[in-house]
Amino acid sequence: MSGPVVCRALRNRFESIRRNELERLQKKIRGLPDDQRRSVEAITVGLVQAFARDAERALGDDMPPSALDALVRLFALESEVR
Repeated sequence: MSGPVVCRALRNRFESIRRNELERLQKKIRGLPDDQRRSVEAITVGLVQAFARDAERALGDDMPPSALDALVRLFALESEVR
């Protein structure tokens, strides 16, 4: 397992959480006009990208395996990095 693999798994996890939360909040945002719903979508996509970008900066190929393992456990990435 390498830093880039964990980065991709984190990005996927963050995106999955984003989609699940938007689905969970569907009743609340259903009444929004289309432009506002698109804004909510864009804002949440931007957040995921910012989190993933920060993770990519911090994780590199020189990251100790124990640190990568900790991230895999912390964010439950086992199925995504295997």
